[in-house]
Amino acid sequence: MATVKDNRTGFPSLYRATYEEGWVLKNTGHDYSKTLLNSTMSSYMFRNPHLKKFLEDYLNPIMVFYINKVKYVRIYFNFAVPKWYQKIN
Repeated sequence: MATVKDNRTGFPSLYRATYEEGWVLKNTGHDYSKTLLNSTMSSYMFRNPHLKKFLEDYLNPIMVFYINKVKYVRIYFNFAVPKWYQKIN
């Protein structure tokens, strides 16, 4: 199995090698960017059309942004993972 190593980033990553080869990766997470608030909040709040528009159009992208930044911090402060690695859930 091929591994890719950049001398400046440390140990090789099998996920990076498979990504560059075009293989299908497993266990890389779920895309929650569209349904984050729909799955975590009460459906009663989405009955009001004005509140639904606010939650889906304005608050959902903000919450997705914050969650992605927490993932970035988890990667950045983990000394065992290269900084370019983006597959942490």
